[in-house]
Amino acid sequence: MKIRFSYVDGGVHPKLGQLFHWQPRTLGDEAAKCYNQYLCEVLSSVAQGTDDCDRLLKNISDVENGTQAEIETGGNDVTLTIRPTGVQVDIEINEDWIGQPDGNFKLSEWKTVLEGWRRFLEMPQSLESVVEVDV
Repeated sequence: MKIRFSYVDGGVHPKLGQLFHWQPRTLGDEAAKCYNQYLCEVLSSVAQGTDDCDRLLKNISDVENGTQAEIETGGNDVTLTIRPTGVQVDIEINEDWIGQPDGNFKLSEWKTVLEGWRRFLEMPQSLESVVEVDV
């Protein structure tokens, strides 16, 4: 399955000019629903900048190499629990979105997504800025 990071036209603000909004989305089948909800839609909450991506990638590395057994992190009503078995994503604004199997991903999937997201965030805000990753 592919995940595409791109911008959509946000219109023109009278003082700020042209606005763009992030649009991380899966390009895939029915299984894409959990990737959209628990991965793509939480990126803007947990990784708003490249520093956040670097921190999360280090967290995953620390768990992979055994420096940390478990790390709980997140932001803006999203909790990520990083364990050797994977990353559990809990969206705190809805009790039905906490502890769900659909919110559990492999460490390698999160690494791939964060690396792609980081590359995307470094690009200019433009409709031509696109990054795709395979998970």
